[in-house]
Amino acid sequence: MMFNGEYIVVLIGVRSIMLEMSARLPGENNINFTYRAIREGILSLELKPGQLLNVGELSEALKVSSTPIKNALWKLQQEHLVDLIPQVGSYVSKIDLELVEEAAGMWFDLEKECLKSACHEFPKDNLNQLKRNLNFQEMLLDQQSNFPNPKEFIREFCKLDEEFHSIIFDGLRRNTTWKAISYMASDYHRLIMRHQVKENVKQMIAEHRDIISIIEKREREQVETVLRDHIFRPMEDWGTGHKMDISEFALT
Repeated sequence: MMFNGEYIVVLIGVRSIMLEMSARLPGENNINFTYRAIREGILSLELKPGQLLNVGELSEALKVSSTPIKNALWKLQQEHLVDLIPQVGSYVSKIDLELVEEAAGMWFDLEKECLKSACHEFPKDNLNQLKRNLNFQEMLLDQQSNFPNPKEFIREFCKLDEEFHSIIFDGLRRNTTWKAISYMASDYHRLIMRHQVKENVKQMIAEHRDIISIIEKREREQVETVLRDHIFRPMEDWGTGHKMDISEFALT
């Protein structure tokens, strides 16, 4: 499996900001495409924290009218990814570390209960999906040298990581719960994009392997330890050993 997915590159306005994003999906309407494109740009840090989002420039770059742009910015404001300032403009929200901690705590509490339930009963089809997803993660790691830059590698890994966890919630028919976590954890994912390195990816893959083992062996007593390390360890890594650009973070 190759991971050099189909992307398009657009230039935004006179500032010539390059936004690399997934190509339009078959049958995708302007509203959904615009929302997804801008959201991808923010989560991948192509659109940086604090950056001005000009409706006219985005409209021209994405070849849509201003209506889908405004709709997308409003939705992204609800996810704490965009700040809409009346009479001033729209900006990519700065990363809120308090929100990161809150989201991580919510994610841990909800997935912990899901995994404990999965140890009791979990669909075989979903278990096979988890194993297939893990295989793709390992293949991706092996193919890292094929990526033009580390950001593309991390972006592909983050997609697989999100899919991995969504499969767990899907197996327990809690898709809406995962969607809420995914939206709440937007700043968490931006920090992953900002600080992820190959060794961290190796560790996360190993933890995914442990999660599958826990489900298969029904080791409920191992759930909290493994999941706590998986979700909170990256936050500890960010706090030690990474140089923070204070301009990217919300100050409280």
